[in-house]
Amino acid sequence: MKIGNLDIQENQSLQSFHSFGIKVNAKFFIELKSIEDIEDFVQNIKHVPQPIYYLGGGANSLFIDDFKGTVIHIANKGISLIEENEEHILVGAQAGEDWDEFVQFCVENEYYGIENLTAIPGQVGTAPIQNIGAYGVEAKDTILEVYYIDLNNGESYVLDNASCEFGYRNSIFKNELKKQFIITEVVFKLSKRSDFHLEYGAIKDELKRKAIIQPTISQVSDTIRSIRESKLPNTKEIGNAGSFFKNPVIEQEKYQKLKEQYPNIVSYAAAEGKFKIAAGWMIDHLGWKGREHKGAAVHTQQALVLINKNNATGQAIKELSEMIKEDIQKHFGIALEAEVEFIF
Repeated sequence: MKIGNLDIQENQSLQSFHSFGIKVNAKFFIELKSIEDIEDFVQNIKHVPQPIYYLGGGANSLFIDDFKGTVIHIANKGISLIEENEEHILVGAQAGEDWDEFVQFCVENEYYGIENLTAIPGQVGTAPIQNIGAYGVEAKDTILEVYYIDLNNGESYVLDNASCEFGYRNSIFKNELKKQFIITEVVFKLSKRSDFHLEYGAIKDELKRKAIIQPTISQVSDTIRSIRESKLPNTKEIGNAGSFFKNPVIEQEKYQKLKEQYPNIVSYAAAEGKFKIAAGWMIDHLGWKGREHKGAAVHTQQALVLINKNNATGQAIKELSEMIKEDIQKHFGIALEAEVEFIF
């Protein structure tokens, strides 16, 4: 079966296309391996069986059941050096590039700025949508431009950093442009001189343990990888999506009351005098770490991670997340929000 020049697969297993590894199928499946494929798809989109779900690396997708429509897998590859001077270099990466492989490319070439985002699953094209972040660094800190094709008119557009309206795990692509685009390429402005962000305790402690006083970019990346691997399960071995919930941001007044009630609560100062509360700490404090539900479980090392421990369904993982949310609301008066997208 074809649409335009594109092959459509039927009853395609999605187990290897998303990090939870749920045993679900897509009724129809199209893989877009180039910009030309993406343009061909957009030109013929009215002929594609509905509904449509756009799948990148699948690191943020939880399929609740078989998908009854068409899954579009973004798989265009390529990295290009656009421009450079003594201080900076502009690097373009196609949306289908593996994020961690792109980070390692930059590390190996000593392009500074995204080394703290080592070992985050997913693809380059999803980085600006989610504004991925870790250890004091967010994608928005280095993204210069995002190229996308509008699904409504087939035209190509480019947004600069400010126009992306980045926020905490948020962007224009999750709001005003939601379901109206396919990102094709992201351009990063990276430094050619080191400017490390090592303020997080885990990084400082690990570098100290290794007796590294002036780390190289490779040592920073390797250290962060080892920290993540000690806390987070490998998606190739245990199905998961990394952090399942966002760290909630609350007003100072509410924070002060919680601090009085829970003196050991883990928190960080946020913008406008607000405070970010560690969702993992709250989940762990209420005893959820290691608890199981119909094959789903809370990871024993990191309470913020829900795992597919024993052939869980997407529905089971969703149910476990809802039980946790109810418990957090009951004890802390905070509404947790999932980072993961539920796909029905």
